[in-house]
Amino acid sequence: MSKSNIEISAATVPKPLKKSDRTREQILHAAAKLFREQGFAATTLRQIAVRAKLKAGSIYYYFSSKNEILDEVLELGIQVVFDAVRQTLDALPKNASGRERIEAAAEAHLYTLLKYSDFTSANFRIYAQVSNTARRRNRSIRRAYTGYWKALLGSVQDGGEIAADVDLTLTRLFLLGSMNGAVEWYDDKKEPISVLAQKLCATLFDGVGQ
Repeated sequence: MSKSNIEISAATVPKPLKKSDRTREQILHAAAKLFREQGFAATTLRQIAVRAKLKAGSIYYYFSSKNEILDEVLELGIQVVFDAVRQTLDALPKNASGRERIEAAAEAHLYTLLKYSDFTSANFRIYAQVSNTARRRNRSIRRAYTGYWKALLGSVQDGGEIAADVDLTLTRLFLLGSMNGAVEWYDDKKEPISVLAQKLCATLFDGVGQ
């Protein structure tokens, strides 16, 4: 899968038509970048306004609080990567193997997380930092995305490419956890995302034993 294919298939925040929508999008993008860079607690509304090139008080015309901004950033973070993975898999040939499907999904997830979306990176970086209330509000879409991967792995197991006795819950946790953890250590100067996806899938399908 090429980078350009993922860029085409990856979901974006809808392009606004009104000035108020453009300003709202500026605020969300600024907040996502700051949440990704320095965490939720350390980010202030004033910093978000400065990054968005707005006066601090003007944010309140669009959002009532930093928590409201957080909710939208978290929601978009999952929605963007969810759409990217679904669209990437939908574009594969009908005869693609289970391994090819998993690798394509992994590359789309990684590319969105590491290169494409500050919203996705912010979500996975700060989710553990935010309140239980904020996590609950984001839980529905996270469960939907997790369920998508559960179904994907289940279909590959049903096709015989994953052993019948393999615990798919642990497999999913291994794969998604490994990918999401890459936001902390991935260096694109060492290897492209496509190679990282291949390596993760090789570990998953081929194992590490001799």
